[in-house]
Amino acid sequence: MQGNSFLRTAVRIAARDLRASPGKFIFLVLAVAVGVGALTGVRSFGRAFRTMLLAEARTLMAADLMARTFEPPGAPQLETLKDLERQGARLTRVTETVSMLSAGDGVTPVLVSLKAVDPASYPFYGELVLNPPQPPRKALVPDAVAVSDDLLLRLNLKTGDAVRLGNEAYRIAAVVEKEPDRMTGSLNVGPRILMSREALDRTGLIKPGSRAAQRFLFRLPERGLTVGAARDALKAAFPAALISDFRETHPLITRGLTRAERFLSLVSLIALIVGALGVAATMHSHLQQRMDTIAILKCIGARSGQVMRIFLAQAIGLTLAGALL
Repeated sequence: MQGNSFLRTAVRIAARDLRASPGKFIFLVLAVAVGVGALTGVRSFGRAFRTMLLAEARTLMAADLMARTFEPPGAPQLETLKDLERQGARLTRVTETVSMLSAGDGVTPVLVSLKAVDPASYPFYGELVLNPPQPPRKALVPDAVAVSDDLLLRLNLKTGDAVRLGNEAYRIAAVVEKEPDRMTGSLNVGPRILMSREALDRTGLIKPGSRAAQRFLFRLPERGLTVGAARDALKAAFPAALISDFRETHPLITRGLTRAERFLSLVSLIALIVGALGVAATMHSHLQQRMDTIAILKCIGARSGQVMRIFLAQAIGLTLAGALL
């Protein structure tokens, strides 16, 4: 009972001492709050971002299931793709590569990322938004392309102008304003060019040995073929391919997010440690200033453990206040 009574007394004394120097202790609370807030904020952001990725997985992937490879499919692999289609899956193919684009004589060519799609079926989820507004199959014809707005700014071009890719000239039909699977693209270097597969064939860029990424996007039927069965079939046919589905976040995005989260967590932990050192230094300075008070308490019969409880209650209270804040 006496111990509990003195504990309550120690808390009251600690509270009165805090009210005597509020500015100093507000600094301590803020130092703890900044460190703890930064650390928990990074972790909360990471969890929220992963939740968002899962909720928007189909849109970010533009499909239920995706297989990405840098090698052209062989006959056994093509048969696997056809077998999945026979089971009700819809398939569209996306080819991505890089090339030099020319806007005419006297203009320095620029490195661009090419993305060839089938405008009749791409994308399965999400929306491809073009400016001026028009359906993809109308804009992406064999002699026309859609480009990112940074290409127009960089080369001082406008919609309707002509550019050259490979051996052919193409008309700029539209500007790409929204691309559902932009984050899951394989080659994102420089301005982006979106074209049909027929337009890509006209360039003459894809030849044996060319560096090009192939992404096979699938929309699975509501019944029959399951995601697990389709994924197993693709894994067996494309052992070196990156295969992902809407039930998980995209591996490339997840790895990037994990690295960023680890780095920011380390920075936040360092901030928390620095804050803790500041708290320790401030409490040490506070104790040095309270030596006369401690001496008086000792003279009237307070034991060392009881004095320790007063300042320990202060430290715990300040730390809890900072953490809660």
